[in-house]
Amino acid sequence: MPWVSSSAKSSELAPSFDDPRLHMTAAGRLLVRVISALFLIVLVALTFVLVAMAPLRSARWLGVFLALVLADYAWHRRHPDRSLAELPPSGAVNLSQYLAPDAFALIERAFDRSTLVGVSLELQLFRLLLERRDARDGLRRLDIKPEEVSQKVEAALAATDAETKTQDHRALGLAAAEAVVVQSLPPAVRRGHRGINPDDLLVGLVTVGRENIRRIISTFTVDPGDLERALIFSETRSHFARLRRLPAALGGISFEIHRGLRHRVINHAWTSRPTPNLDRYSLDFTDLARTGSIGLMIGHQEEYDRLLGALSRPVNPNALLIGDNGIGKETIVAHLAYAIIRDEIPPALFDRRLVALQLSSLVAGAAPEELQRRIQVVATEILRAGNIILCVPDIHNLLRTSGTAFLSAADAFLPIIKDNAFPIIGLTYTREFKEAIEPKSDFLGLFETIRVQEISTEEAERVLVYQCLLLEHQTGITVSFGAIKQAVGLAQKYLHQKLLPSSASELIKEAVVQAGQQGERLVGPDRIVALVEQKTKVPIHAASQAEAETLLNLEETIHRQFIDQEEAVRAVANSLREYRSGLTRKGGPIASFLFVGPTGVGKTELAKILAQIQFGSKTAMLRFDMTEFQDKAGLQRFLGAPEGVSPGALTEAVLHQSYSLILLDEFEKANPDILNIFLQVLDDGRLTDNLGRTVDFQNTIIIATSNAHSDLIVQAIAEGRPVAEIADTVRTKLTDVFKPELLNRFSKIVVFQNLSSENLAKVAALALGELVQTVAEQGIKLNFDAAAIAKVVELGYNPLFGARPLRRAIEEHVRAPLAEKLLRREIVRGNEATLTVRDGQLDFLVTAE
Repeated sequence: MPWVSSSAKSSELAPSFDDPRLHMTAAGRLLVRVISALFLIVLVALTFVLVAMAPLRSARWLGVFLALVLADYAWHRRHPDRSLAELPPSGAVNLSQYLAPDAFALIERAFDRSTLVGVSLELQLFRLLLERRDARDGLRRLDIKPEEVSQKVEAALAATDAETKTQDHRALGLAAAEAVVVQSLPPAVRRGHRGINPDDLLVGLVTVGRENIRRIISTFTVDPGDLERALIFSETRSHFARLRRLPAALGGISFEIHRGLRHRVINHAWTSRPTPNLDRYSLDFTDLARTGSIGLMIGHQEEYDRLLGALSRPVNPNALLIGDNGIGKETIVAHLAYAIIRDEIPPALFDRRLVALQLSSLVAGAAPEELQRRIQVVATEILRAGNIILCVPDIHNLLRTSGTAFLSAADAFLPIIKDNAFPIIGLTYTREFKEAIEPKSDFLGLFETIRVQEISTEEAERVLVYQCLLLEHQTGITVSFGAIKQAVGLAQKYLHQKLLPSSASELIKEAVVQAGQQGERLVGPDRIVALVEQKTKVPIHAASQAEAETLLNLEETIHRQFIDQEEAVRAVANSLREYRSGLTRKGGPIASFLFVGPTGVGKTELAKILAQIQFGSKTAMLRFDMTEFQDKAGLQRFLGAPEGVSPGALTEAVLHQSYSLILLDEFEKANPDILNIFLQVLDDGRLTDNLGRTVDFQNTIIIATSNAHSDLIVQAIAEGRPVAEIADTVRTKLTDVFKPELLNRFSKIVVFQNLSSENLAKVAALALGELVQTVAEQGIKLNFDAAAIAKVVELGYNPLFGARPLRRAIEEHVRAPLAEKLLRREIVRGNEATLTVRDGQLDFLVTAE
């Protein structure tokens, strides 16, 4: 097929389906088939007679000609009249020419049964498609039993009422057939089929979604896109069955030594030359493509088209592919090699070899003079060959081979690149590009920079279908499409260290290994969910009855460790219930709160308790003291240096712990630029770091604390004003400190009030209870009475600092004396001690065992 850029294709088609054979009667079509079969039999017999028995030489040549005609007919009899590759970019088109014969046979049979019996064509076609192995396999991959679907179809056919049977089913059938065929075109094109095949009809039938079909598929929640990708399993398995040797991987390239490759260096025109020195330090991708080991590319079409354009231009025919590991740079290069061997490329790249230079081999053990000699020899061979496209993986290493006594390989290559002698493809990572290449403007200017983007979830699912077929062949363990869909969705949501499809692919591989170790032969979606939960500690499965009970009583659970502040407790409890019920707003954090109030009233303590309940530990949160990020240097430490030298404290932490509670202490003291950044974080739940990576905050709870206008709260409480009125006043006054648009993005602004003396006593009792649990581990029973609690409150009460001095009072007047008694062995294992007040001082009354 001649090369055509995908961007040249237009979607402004007006497809229809009108086959003259369906306008004939069933008897007429049968008569045509009988006549055709008789004619074919006669033609075969005549060919045999002419070839084997004809005395005249001319008659035998006529027989040979007829034999070739029959062979051509046999070869193309299963193909449509025209290939979808010849589909016009726009205008009206009759799809009957693009329909595969076996697909038309199914429509014809369904049409005949529909008109004869008086039932819908869609149901008859669905029944016929379910008899095919590929359709049944596709449904099984979706964790659906084909037998149950068949039963539903038969029940629907049997339930056809008398009124329906009297309708004009010929006209209805023609309209239904056209609707199904038209909807079958997009999946056939996406999957690269020569024509519209039976499995495309199944996708089209589900996509049309007429009422009788919709009732059936709604029972099994069949999505047309999922069905299309699940059908790839059967199609690809049959393709693999025709291969003598399956590749170890699909898509990308393994930069290992490939032994036994047939190396072809001479082009079709016999104008190229051998390159023995280049071959020593390189790997020929076109050789790999001829073996079928590489070449599959799903997605990345825009980047691929830009690459072709860059390599085809006469000046600076060089391209630089930039992207993180696993994003698909190697896949694009491998697909180019595959396109070269199939001549599906622009004329400027026709008949080329795509060769990857292995820098480690080139530089290994070479002194500066030797390195320069090797580069010159390799460059000379490339120039003589005249048909080389040079790929340089990790091209940033060219700029890192210099030193005090070392020649830079980049300096040696630079004149060669500037000569435009041959096309070069460089591969590099985002961080290395910023550090090593971007500052070298003379080097960078010679390349077209192409940033490789992450593929979509649908494309990742298609990639994993192919990979899972290889895994099944290698391990004998089946992977359902439900597992693939879960792996892609959960990897994109929770596993951000790697991009799609690599992150999802690793999940599938790990799940297959686990299944093999446990003697299971099927990997389903539940195993993927459990694996991601194990990796991230995120509760992904539906809430169990026990967890639901805990969530419903969350306020009570929090108040076992936290005193008062009912509004704040209710706000955080509601946010967690919404999250576990799947009702959280899409595109933002789980929840975001601004806790405002005087110091020592529980703002930070509530965040710690929330982290313990939801994330497993009070320390399991990302805590930032915003007073450390007030100046420009603090801004760079928090978000990362612009040149990409160092990562940001916030973005790096969230990348490694995407499910977390983020505590921003004294938020109002942060650099104003940081406050502006949180406009995006609180609204979209995403942030792009200094390396161009997207950091996802959608699985975080963000709590910002502030002491702003706390003096107003203290004064208003002293005046006896109602709490609701105080809260409204403080929220209004906060616009003096924060921008209104920032305040509006928080899920809730909670005003904390001062603790009463009664509440302080409860806080003291909780703190003393922690000490009781600590000494119990040493076999000592510790009690405390009401007088002790009152004395602790007296010693630790300070209206300016709230409950914070209570812990200091307990440290000085309880823990320190208790430690001395333990060391003097005045209290030993088995003793019971009571903390009380004696002579106005806290003291311990010890009772022997």
